[in-house]
Amino acid sequence: MIRRIAGALLAVVAIRSEAQIGRRTVYAAEPGYWVGLSYGYVSGTTMSDNSTATIWQFGYTSQLRASIEKTVGSGMTLGASAGFSTAPLTYYSNSATLACVSSCQANADVSQFMAFFRGGGGAGFHALYSLEAGLTEFSKFRTRDDDAVLPPSSASYDFSFGFGGGVGYGFSPTSEVFISQQWDLVLHHQDTALGTNTNAPRLSTFRGGFRIGF
Repeated sequence: MIRRIAGALLAVVAIRSEAQIGRRTVYAAEPGYWVGLSYGYVSGTTMSDNSTATIWQFGYTSQLRASIEKTVGSGMTLGASAGFSTAPLTYYSNSATLACVSSCQANADVSQFMAFFRGGGGAGFHALYSLEAGLTEFSKFRTRDDDAVLPPSSASYDFSFGFGGGVGYGFSPTSEVFISQQWDLVLHHQDTALGTNTNAPRLSTFRGGFRIGF
């Protein structure tokens, strides 16, 4: 009887061992595409404008940004984004023909259209980084009190580029939240005669958002 019981136990162990050896760990594949939405806090910057001989002293503002990405490798994507904000600024001009004489409080639309590379991903907490380049658009300058139109009359599109980094948390292979800091240089044609800093203006954006894969 004991020999029969021992033989049965050995048979069960052998069967389970063979099943374990034949079993392979299956990992969930990364989604082919991602869409994301984020809300950012953009730093102020001061710049002069060569075409209008004016100075734009931007204050802090918020930015809403949407993105779409394609997976190109493990934890790596290529994408495009569009960010929109209405920024407060102090507008300086020496022209008496403007709605704003000397200086006034104004608003302007600042939009960014970027192509980017993003690295980092996975389940749980993880680091992330990004490189981006594209256009920053300055348009629709108007006084804050009575909404009077200010120059320039047409939008200014300036080449911009930068890098960023942050942390994310993956709830699943297809969902993630993140916070990041982005630094961009804006190559705007400035007026050196106005005596402002002629270095390329810098925009710093702290943002938080989420991504969904499909």
